[in-house]
Amino acid sequence: MGTIVIEETEVGGLYEMFKQVIRPVMLLLALSLVAGACSDDAADDAAPATTAAAAAAAATTAAPAATTAVEDPTELKIAMIIVSVKEEPWYATYIDAIGRVTDAKPHGLDITLDIFEGVDYADGERIIRDLAASSKYGMILAHSTYSDSVAAVRDEFPDILFSYSGSGNEPLGGNAYWVDVFIHEPSYLAGIIAGMMTETNKISGVFPFPYPNVNAPMNAYIAGARSVNPDIEATATYIESWFDPMTARESAAAQIAAGSDMIYMDSFGSLEAVEEADGVYAFGHYSDQHSFNPDLVLASSIALWDPAFMTLVNAWWAYKTEDTPYDGPMERILFYMPGGGSGLGVISDSVPSDVLAIVEETREKIMSGELVLEINEAAFEG
Repeated sequence: MGTIVIEETEVGGLYEMFKQVIRPVMLLLALSLVAGACSDDAADDAAPATTAAAAAAAATTAAPAATTAVEDPTELKIAMIIVSVKEEPWYATYIDAIGRVTDAKPHGLDITLDIFEGVDYADGERIIRDLAASSKYGMILAHSTYSDSVAAVRDEFPDILFSYSGSGNEPLGGNAYWVDVFIHEPSYLAGIIAGMMTETNKISGVFPFPYPNVNAPMNAYIAGARSVNPDIEATATYIESWFDPMTARESAAAQIAAGSDMIYMDSFGSLEAVEEADGVYAFGHYSDQHSFNPDLVLASSIALWDPAFMTLVNAWWAYKTEDTPYDGPMERILFYMPGGGSGLGVISDSVPSDVLAIVEETREKIMSGELVLEINEAAFEG
């Protein structure tokens, strides 16, 4: 015989049934024994009642449990690892974009971001695996050249969306997405300003490494200047560091001493050299650096990671709510100025109106597709 489990709130009802059904049966049996006879009618009358009691008990225990609908996720926790410090524009602009998207609450999500700074590439695999194994994060952003580390880990954690950015990566597909924003178009516009405003026809820039993501805006800046001034002489210095303000300052100072009066600042520290000189101007890189010195920072080529990050959020959401498989393409997902991936920041009041007119005319051509700029990722050779 099976075991019947009765909820405490039903005991009273069964007890009443016992009094109404079982006790009359027992009384009839007792009378039959005294009389020395068995009444078939009494047995027949008792049978349906006993069956009814059993059915009631069975119905009580067999009642289906209430089902709870699976609700859509309400939060997304993200880990970001970076090789340098979060204040460096390459990282700061992505962090700022995540903040803007978070404020917009896509899909009603509460998005939280944990940042892990100074993660050397050699430690990338270990750190990413530890973060994934913690079961805290639905998305891990390896914001630089970490594709080898992601490749070693991502199959172990198929529910996590991994993403990486920057030059030197390889496409992995599946739950690994390679996203990037290119700022060569606003850098070209910055170059137009430099080419029209220079007094020496010498422009220059301070850059970290000769990587494609670095070279593309550098070459566009020079091309923009030469588009309005064919007499431009350009120089570039690679300081071989992502963050070395002192070396950047010294490099900019050397360029100024050689006659450059327009400095493109891919590396922090360059502005101090500009401020110490007379008649020299600067251009910000990746983040809008107008506020650093509104008179001397003529414009900035800014990165806008918002559409890249939203691509990742949408892919994660579709996976979680629609069982849509992760489908990172076997190529880099690129965002340009017409797609909202970059733009020209605040333009200084120091820029004359005739220069502004040329910049705006060129910007409109880029946005409409009339002007498509070549992406030149070659290192500077003089």
